[in-house]
Amino acid sequence: MLYGIISDIHGNLEALETVINKLKEVDKIVCVGDIVGYGPNPNECVEKIRELNIPSVGGNHEKAVTQEFSMENFNSRAKQAVLWTQKVIAPENLEYLKQLPLILEEDGFELVHGSLNSPLEQYIYSIPDSILTFQAMTKPLCFTGHTHKPLFVALKKDGNYDGRLLQDDDELLVDDYEKIIINVGSVGQPRDKDPRASYGIYDSKTSLFGMHRVAYDISKVQEKMQQAQLPQPLIDRLSFGR
Repeated sequence: MLYGIISDIHGNLEALETVINKLKEVDKIVCVGDIVGYGPNPNECVEKIRELNIPSVGGNHEKAVTQEFSMENFNSRAKQAVLWTQKVIAPENLEYLKQLPLILEEDGFELVHGSLNSPLEQYIYSIPDSILTFQAMTKPLCFTGHTHKPLFVALKKDGNYDGRLLQDDDELLVDDYEKIIINVGSVGQPRDKDPRASYGIYDSKTSLFGMHRVAYDISKVQEKMQQAQLPQPLIDRLSFGR
């Protein structure tokens, strides 16, 4: 089966629609969390995910919006965006966010927003960050989000480790590794100095994963954010992917 892997949409409808358009040929799209937060279209993004029957795990922003997760460690801008989202989110979309599971299993892989040992909090940036998730994995592949940076960390068949940031059009053969964690980056708020929306395509038959980037209308999103009076740094950062 051919999967589209998306994550960290963050209320950015223009980025989401552009990525979905690029995934027309896949059999199924799955989401690694944070559909809402930061961006100006939380309802429209949730409704698009629901309309297309895209399975998703819950991220820290979903669970903060539903008040199931503390904003204690959120910075002031993230808190402002969550509070704004709480005001505008439709009741049926809020209920949908409450029902999102923290971990999902698909054909040969798992999905979790942060890590398997700490689904809403831990960021996997490095080999040390990944050890507990490797130990918890029940399948050879786990997709994560949360960092907004495309990367992979892998346990090799010889017991050593490998990993690096992923660039546009990079490919990985999952069968080359004992276990592998892949972060597909962010659809709606990349933080790897590339402002283009990020997504992945995984072929469960061949075990081949491909990383992809696509440009979208950033200025349109920024204009909506200005109108919603969302924090200016959140608006500015979209232009620079940081």
